[in-house]
Amino acid sequence: MDMQRIVAGILSGMSLKEKSLIAQMDEKSLPYLQYAFDVYISKKAGDDPETGREIMKRIWQTLQETHRIRIIRDGERP
Repeated sequence: MDMQRIVAGILSGMSLKEKSLIAQMDEKSLPYLQYAFDVYISKKAGDDPETGREIMKRIWQTLQETHRIRIIRDGERP
């Protein structure tokens, strides 16, 4: 199983709004979101809950880097 391909596939199917909402979540909230992804992830990764959690965490980590809203002050660079 190629985790990166699964994560990329899930991310490509998400809207910008969904990505932004997940990016703004803190890590403690991920278990609540996990339930929503369990059905989809189980089709891609089988019924192993650890694999599903790992995929969800990778999705969140990726979105933290790419879709998090940041305040940029004058003269600052992202």
